[in-house]
Amino acid sequence: MSFSQTPAVKAGFFKTDREADGTPVASIAAVQEFGAVVQGRVGHPIVIPPRPFLRQTIARCRNAWVRQLADALRASLRTRAGTSSGGAGATQSSSENLQNFKTLLKTLTARASTSQALTALGHSMQADITDTIRQTHTPPNAPSTVRHKGFDNPLVETGTLQNSVSFQVDT
Repeated sequence: MSFSQTPAVKAGFFKTDREADGTPVASIAAVQEFGAVVQGRVGHPIVIPPRPFLRQTIARCRNAWVRQLADALRASLRTRAGTSSGGAGATQSSSENLQNFKTLLKTLTARASTSQALTALGHSMQADITDTIRQTHTPPNAPSTVRHKGFDNPLVETGTLQNSVSFQVDT
């Protein structure tokens, strides 16, 4: 990763997440999010209606996520502003080396604070998406799906979808 890359957090489903049969969880999430038409066992098309749990979570939580990140970064700036950056009585071989060290220290501190803020935000995003998966009940499953699963929670069958929600911080 480049040192100048903009820090970011992503939440959702990543390439390594798979169902027990090897199906990528991201594929299942996409089908649930946008809907699909798949071939049934006897060649008849089966319509899976969209259940937009990701878009719904983003629409509901976006402002809270932005506030959370802004608050964390603001608190970090206040903490750093109140911290002394120099050492009393320190001897320097050159003022240029000291300035380079201070710049590096400030950059590393800012990156660490940003990483902590993004990690906390990632945990919130993960929890919010998982909650939406658990709470989504419409549109209901088809009667045949309810018979197969034994219950009518459209986004839950094995638990893999909700247990695979994760996040990644890039700093």
